[in-house]
Amino acid sequence: MAKSSKPAFFSSRREMLKAAAGCSLMTNTSLLSTFLTLQATKAVASSNTINDYKAIVCLFLFGGNDSYNMMTPYDGSGSGDASDPNNPNISGEYGDYYRVRGGYDDGILNPGGLALERSTLTPIADPVSGRNFGLHPGMSADADPNANPDPALRGVAGLYNDGKLGFVANVGSLIERTTKTTYQQRVNLPLGLFSHADLQRHWMSGVPQSRNQLTGWGGRIADCLQSTNSEPTVSMNISIGGVNLFQAGANVTPYAIGSNGATVVSNYFPDYDATGNYQNKIFSRATDNVLGQTYNDLLEASFAATHRNSIDAAIAFNDGISGVNINTTFADEGLSNRFKTIAKVIGAAGGPTPTLAQKRQVFFISEGGWDNHGDVLPAQQNKLPVVSRALTSFYAAMEELGLQDSVVTFTASDFARTLGSNGQGSDHAWGGNQIVMGGQVAGGKVFGEYPLSLAAGNDLDLGRGRLIPKISVDEFAADLALWFGLSNSDLDLVLPNIRTFYDGTGSPLGIMA
Repeated sequence: MAKSSKPAFFSSRREMLKAAAGCSLMTNTSLLSTFLTLQATKAVASSNTINDYKAIVCLFLFGGNDSYNMMTPYDGSGSGDASDPNNPNISGEYGDYYRVRGGYDDGILNPGGLALERSTLTPIADPVSGRNFGLHPGMSADADPNANPDPALRGVAGLYNDGKLGFVANVGSLIERTTKTTYQQRVNLPLGLFSHADLQRHWMSGVPQSRNQLTGWGGRIADCLQSTNSEPTVSMNISIGGVNLFQAGANVTPYAIGSNGATVVSNYFPDYDATGNYQNKIFSRATDNVLGQTYNDLLEASFAATHRNSIDAAIAFNDGISGVNINTTFADEGLSNRFKTIAKVIGAAGGPTPTLAQKRQVFFISEGGWDNHGDVLPAQQNKLPVVSRALTSFYAAMEELGLQDSVVTFTASDFARTLGSNGQGSDHAWGGNQIVMGGQVAGGKVFGEYPLSLAAGNDLDLGRGRLIPKISVDEFAADLALWFGLSNSDLDLVLPNIRTFYDGTGSPLGIMA
């Protein structure tokens, strides 16, 4: 771009190029230079118009959550002999579910059945479809809110009924709309279907036709919107689940922390002059001396700069969150502790007196243990309450901070699992159900299309209850990205397949109120 044509809001040529790289180098595709300039202009302009705080939090359930037991059909009858997987007295949508899951596992006459007893489910109503669904008993409220008003005890069921949480039904990675016929003809299918590694990658990258994608849709969103943040030390994308593809962008990489915050170099004390501790003085002065030198050797210089920057980032991060107090009760469990740390980070960035100068943040939290080829029922009985407690406490913490309308949390998982039992558990499948939660979520409803029947051989069944997704990850992601501040025209850069599913009119799924 010629100097005379540079817009006034570009403070420097470097800022312009940074914005151009952020919005254009994400799909491994070369674009016209004029288009790059346009994207750069929009990205930097947005930094002058967006003053509010927003955060997206991804909870990735590694291994493939059996999500048709997380949210089951409920309409129909559940009476009769539980030991008979073909009992005709168990009818309706629930009866279809009961039979395809092989009935109840009574431990004696019908071992291996995967259906949950209807009487144990927490019913929820979907006003859009007029249908009723049953939530896993581990996701019901932990206490009667009339007896104990603690909002952290509402459970996922309580948040749904309060309109703060919804479910996205039968969502999965797609390149285009797929039917049984196109599946059988192998037309534009995601690579490596039913594979953990591939489906995890596809969920995170949003590019299921490739195994070579180096960035994720959370990272590409951050590339486009990073100019809204003025914090130069700590990344806009913060992970408490390790380095991941979802948050990786062309210019933005995730900043990995632990449940206790960022890790500074062991035994490094930045306040050595004030401590009077001789050992600390020696180590810190030596470290700063080494890291502060200018080296002739490029490799040594790069290593020293990286080491210095990582120390500065950890110190800045921990200082930023140290003054944030969360009074909401969190369970003393790993997942809840990780969510509490994220709550403190959000409080430091989006609170009334922010100590981390960031207006947009993307978080990643992971929870493993969902690959249950055996003992799926006891595994979910243990793990879904952990998820429910963590989510409800986190939402209550956002209410405590007054930021419930500024944060959206969603779940993702490799895939759902086969509806049919393998005799002990369930195997790898495809489309499944996910949770989305936040004050601005149009909650209390089911987004997408929950299958009208889960009976074997239905229009989506590829065999053994592997269901073709009706909703793409792209549509789910686009709803979140648009709320987050991404322009409709930039969706193509973040989600290369989005126009196959969404023409830009209205909201892709109507998730956000």
